[in-house]
This record gives sequence, structure tokens and C-alpha cells, in this order.
Amino acid sequence: MRSSLVRFIQIVSKNSLPVWSKFNPPLHQVAKAAEKTAQPTIIGSLIQRKAIAADTWPANLRIEPVIKKEDLKNVHATIRPRLKQMLREA
Repeated sequence: MRSSLVRFIQIVSKNSLPVWSKFNPPLHQVAKAAEKTAQPTIIGSLIQRKAIAADTWPANLRIEPVIKKEDLKNVHATIRPRLKQMLREA
């Protein structure tokens, strides 16, 4: 007869665990660490270059803003396509 899964479970006391495995860091610390190591996006660096170059920026290189669904969730469905078209560079 096979033993059940409950038989394999062993309760381990906290004192027997190594210090580093006892606690996970708080989420806000993890988020701050991720922000510090985040690299700039390609669109962000291109926008900076465009601001610096101003008049010498080639006309055929257009940078369109990133529009998320959340930004337009309160806009009526019939107006959304026209609004997206207006937000693009001409």
C-alpha cells in the first residue's frame, strides 16, 4: 500500500532555516530596486535625441506616443479611432 502525500510532509521549525530564507523583502523595496536598475526605453532615448537635435532631426523619423488602453478607457468607442489619429504626428 502506498503512503499518502500527507505522510511525506515534514514540519520544519523557523530556527532550523538559514537567515536568508526566512523572509522575503517587502514589495516596495523590490519595486525601488527594479526602478533603479530599469534601463531607459528606446522611445525615451529617441525623444531626448529629438529634443537636442530640434531642427536637424530628419523629417522621415516620426516618434509616435505610446497610447495605452487605460488612457482611453473613458472615451466613447466611436471617438477613439479619431482621437488616436489626432495624437499621431502629422
